[in-house]
Amino acid sequence: MKFSQYLGIGALAVSIFNGGAHAAGYPERPVTIVVPFAPGGATDASARLLAQAFQKQSGATFVVENVAGAGTTIGAAKVARAAADGYTLLWGGLTSNAMAPHLYAKLSYDGITSFSPISLIATQPYVLLVNAKSPFAKIGDLTTKAQAEPGKLNFASPGEGSSPHLTTELFLNATRLSMQHVPYKGAAPAMSGLLAGDVDMMVDTPTAPLPMIKAGRLRALAVTSKQRLPELPEVPTVQESGLADFEAATWFGLFAPRGTPPEVIATLNRMATTALKEPAVLEQMKQAMFTPAPSTPEQLAEKVKSESAKWSRIIKEKNIRLE
Repeated sequence: MKFSQYLGIGALAVSIFNGGAHAAGYPERPVTIVVPFAPGGATDASARLLAQAFQKQSGATFVVENVAGAGTTIGAAKVARAAADGYTLLWGGLTSNAMAPHLYAKLSYDGITSFSPISLIATQPYVLLVNAKSPFAKIGDLTTKAQAEPGKLNFASPGEGSSPHLTTELFLNATRLSMQHVPYKGAAPAMSGLLAGDVDMMVDTPTAPLPMIKAGRLRALAVTSKQRLPELPEVPTVQESGLADFEAATWFGLFAPRGTPPEVIATLNRMATTALKEPAVLEQMKQAMFTPAPSTPEQLAEKVKSESAKWSRIIKEKNIRLE
């Protein structure tokens, strides 16, 4: 099955694979993976892909439950409140664990201390986009214009406090530029605004805009990863464009409620590491332009801490708050 076919799966359970043997002692009953996004996106599809791989390994049922809303915080809070027994897990990441705790004044969980990290799953960079009819052929054209006329250019985002918004603010802060933020109610309306020429620039993950880049409707000025994307080999990185050390990426990983037994964490970590070596899983991740990145629980814990500190600084400096 192609990765794109997973995007339309709306059921909350994934069918059990035949032939898997139960792991000793765990899991002995269905495990719920809470995805704090609506069904149908690439992140949701990745969770379902891994759930199937987990079922194949263990013979147990892994259920994907979409709990969207309030910038991923409803789903994350649900897992933080759950029993620490390994049967309710969070498909968490950049937004839920590193950004949201600094955006919301009243949050019932802490992105670092409320969870037991299991494994990083995958990462994906952002792309700086302009309309193909834009006068900006490279990132230097954009920054030169923004420097000459501070505040005149604008940029779209899927909403205030979204990861594309904060990534753009991080870029503007690093370049000491000023641009007007135009928040839309979602990624699709923001992209429509860019295609219509209503805004000058937008930052997005590359999966959705790639066909429009290939079709000549959008122009990618730079990617925020350290290396160029294989799918866009002609597009330089932000670092190559002159902004040393700039890097930003979205990421997601698997978390359990704080206090989950170490042996359960170890079992889930082994399952994640094994799944991310399977050729079928690697191929589907590649199609979605995700880079698989299995880790130890300790490595994921360190990533959450460093990412939390990084985004806390820009959120405080820009005084961005959500209710």
